[in-house]
Amino acid sequence: MVPMPKQLSLVEELDFKLVLLLLVVRKKKEKRKEMKNIIILLLCCVATSFAYSQSTFQIDGIYGRLIEHDKKLAAAIDGYASGVFISWAKLAVKNKDFNQHYNSPEKGWSFLYENLNSEVLGEAFSLFRHYSFYLNQRNSRNSFKLNTGFGVAYLTNPYDTNTNPNNHAIGSSLLFAGFAKLDFQRAQIIGNWGLQAGIGLYHFSNSALNNPNLGLNTIAAHAGINYQFNDNKINLTPLSTEKINTEKSPVYYNLLIRGGVNESKNIDGGLFSFYTLSGYASKKINWYSTITLGTELFYANFLPRYAKFQNHTFGENLPTDKKLRASIFIGHELQLDSFSFITQLGYYAYNPVHYISDIYERLGFKHQLNKHFFCLKTQQPVLSFLLKMLKHQAILLSPPRIKHLFQ
Repeated sequence: MVPMPKQLSLVEELDFKLVLLLLVVRKKKEKRKEMKNIIILLLCCVATSFAYSQSTFQIDGIYGRLIEHDKKLAAAIDGYASGVFISWAKLAVKNKDFNQHYNSPEKGWSFLYENLNSEVLGEAFSLFRHYSFYLNQRNSRNSFKLNTGFGVAYLTNPYDTNTNPNNHAIGSSLLFAGFAKLDFQRAQIIGNWGLQAGIGLYHFSNSALNNPNLGLNTIAAHAGINYQFNDNKINLTPLSTEKINTEKSPVYYNLLIRGGVNESKNIDGGLFSFYTLSGYASKKINWYSTITLGTELFYANFLPRYAKFQNHTFGENLPTDKKLRASIFIGHELQLDSFSFITQLGYYAYNPVHYISDIYERLGFKHQLNKHFFCLKTQQPVLSFLLKMLKHQAILLSPPRIKHLFQ
């Protein structure tokens, strides 16, 4: 730390403090630049290793606009966003029933670089695990594809009280990210090279680990080229309707215990632990779809501090000794090979502090490790900005989970 000279005038002291602030800002920028170079190097290594093993390579240029789903984002959004989207994919071959029912989809890895065209927001670098679903005839050279993915991201300019106070969207550099893209693809126009174009939606947030966390949503058009490493046609076998109709499953009773840390919506509110106990019944209605119904008990240590802040700052009359909430929910699991896509809609039947809303929703992915254990990551939905436009907000819970089956 640079020592302050003694007996400085007021002007000299202000100049000295300004120099110190500039040094701190410069050091932070150098650190972020170093992190960015490391990420780019790692992604280049990943690209090299996958280039020979994947059956499809695709690169797109994207151009679009950030969605101002909250008025606080007005100072951060400035013009149009642009970037590059690169993906590698191969045919998912482990689950034959899955391939036949979903028209032989592909799975792979994707990388997104997005210039948010804002000094407040900076740039975003993302890595995704994705699936590509063909919406028309699988072996056609003209294909409509739905691509969905979930992963992690790095933002260069997160919120900072002193150096970047206008970024009300993201409060940390490390983020969770998701996307959905719709492509029209023309394969093998010249040799194994082809073209594609479409539209996509890209989402970033940090799961309330560090506020502010309004999140970023970009809607963008894209166009680019693709290369098919393997031009052999896929053998498509019709899925037996008898198997679908006769498959039966009993009702399972599940107990879910999870915990983690998060921060209230108040900036610099601090991280506090939370715990959730969930009990629900699940019924598999066919081999790829499961319905769930249950109840949850939430224990959140940040609620008393949040209530005191609201009472003192905004004159509300919230109870300051309540940490519990209870809810009921209904959900669905869509089986995607070893992954499942989770959707849930819940209602807080007991919510004395009335934090954000009485209604919450979850979207997430579950990866089945074996018969009894899985890992699960849920996320505030990409479409949550639509709810905010209707003056609703989503409640987010996103720790890893372990499931205990009682059969």
